[in-house]
Amino acid sequence: MSGILPSDAHSSARYRTTEQDTVELQWFGNIQNQTTDFLMQWMEARLNEVGAQSLQKKRIIRVAIELLQNMHHHAISHDSQPKFSIYATASAAWRIETSNAIDPHNVVELQQTWETLKSKCQNELRSMQREKLAGDARSEHGGGGVGLNEILRKANGCVDMNIENQAGIARVTFIAEIPLQS
Repeated sequence: MSGILPSDAHSSARYRTTEQDTVELQWFGNIQNQTTDFLMQWMEARLNEVGAQSLQKKRIIRVAIELLQNMHHHAISHDSQPKFSIYATASAAWRIETSNAIDPHNVVELQQTWETLKSKCQNELRSMQREKLAGDARSEHGGGGVGLNEILRKANGCVDMNIENQAGIARVTFIAEIPLQS
């Protein structure tokens, strides 16, 4: 069953939930096209309510879309615990956290790709993305293979990825923090 429920944050080494952080939204369950549409509408309305600046709203929405697409396209279908959460932080930012199971056979490639992308500067990431999009190669779901790049670029590198092996399943967690004001 999916729903929006308040609960404790998933913690990471870089981003820790504090007492000043507020749960804006939590979604538990599979991510489908309708889910993404609903969450994007909610986010846009909420960002307007809290007075986020235009560029920051755009960045937050782009990062959220890519994270949701990762969950939609790469999550293992029998995973019972996909999670999408947004927290308002004490430092006037939104922290977006996602967690879902992935095929354990994809872990090494995902980690290598992530480390390669994390080592690049913004200009290099932009060039890599343009080259990929100009090519003809597309994934089985039609993507150009630039999702991780887009997440890093739009979050200005303020993203962590962690993969844990739990009972034969690899669980990937992304945590991105983006200020509401630039």
